[in-house]
Amino acid sequence: MISNWQTPLAIFVVLLAVALIVRGAVKKRKTPGCGSGCGCPTDKFKAGLKK
Repeated sequence: MISNWQTPLAIFVVLLAVALIVRGAVKKRKTPGCGSGCGCPTDKFKAGLKK
């Protein structure tokens, strides 16, 4: 068994965190926020500016 198990575990946790961040960025890029005409609710300030 590995005598110093904390180092490989820490590396694994860091790699897992990086993979989740990259996955989130790729997912967000594929589904960007609301564009024009998508039917997203707007706040009153933005609606007043468009009039």
